[in-house]
Amino acid sequence: MDIAFADIGNHKIVKVMGDVDLYNVGDLKRSVFELIDEGEVESLIIDMSNVNYIDSSGVGALVAGQKKMKTQGGKFGLLGLTEDVLNILKLATLDQFFKIYENESQLPQ
Repeated sequence: MDIAFADIGNHKIVKVMGDVDLYNVGDLKRSVFELIDEGEVESLIIDMSNVNYIDSSGVGALVAGQKKMKTQGGKFGLLGLTEDVLNILKLATLDQFFKIYENESQLPQ
């Protein structure tokens, strides 16, 4: 798994590339929490358009990121979910928990 960062308007984008599983979820969680702890992020979007697989530890990291962002008064969303990843979230009814954007043009201004 690789992680890259970008800015789109007032959104900080975390681009995740590759599978998210128990072996590398610590890197994702650390990256997300460091951004949130800096305190200057109003909106954090996890771009998962290049993720084909996520296990329960990865889902747990996303839930933890959303909760942490909410305590800071910020917004958290997921972008570009593949069908496989979206189905995993639907199984856990987490598609209702996260704000999900299909593409960058749907991000609020």
